[in-house]
Amino acid sequence: MSEGTTLHFDGERFVPECQREICYEHWHRYAFASQFTADLKVLDAACGEGYGAYLLAGSATEVVGVDLSEEAIAHATARYSTAENLRFEVADVTQLNFPENTFDLIVSFE
Repeated sequence: MSEGTTLHFDGERFVPECQREICYEHWHRYAFASQFTADLKVLDAACGEGYGAYLLAGSATEVVGVDLSEEAIAHATARYSTAENLRFEVADVTQLNFPENTFDLIVSFE
């Protein structure tokens, strides 16, 4: 993870710099899901800031995070560029253009 890059918390999406209960509320979902991602190709639909996709990439073969926000995707791409099995794309989750059976698992939280 690239240090020093943050996305402003505007209430629209969680950012890891948020503290207290909201942090636990968000992180535990991805921590739980990561138990099931070993050796899988995973789509994180509406990935937001990208922290969850980055966590899933720790055990998955490949993770693609998509979000409608160009700002969030640019941020995620810059911040989490150290994970070679992770990429981010601007996309509307209601109109995805991936070939059928591209992913073994799809997650979408929030």
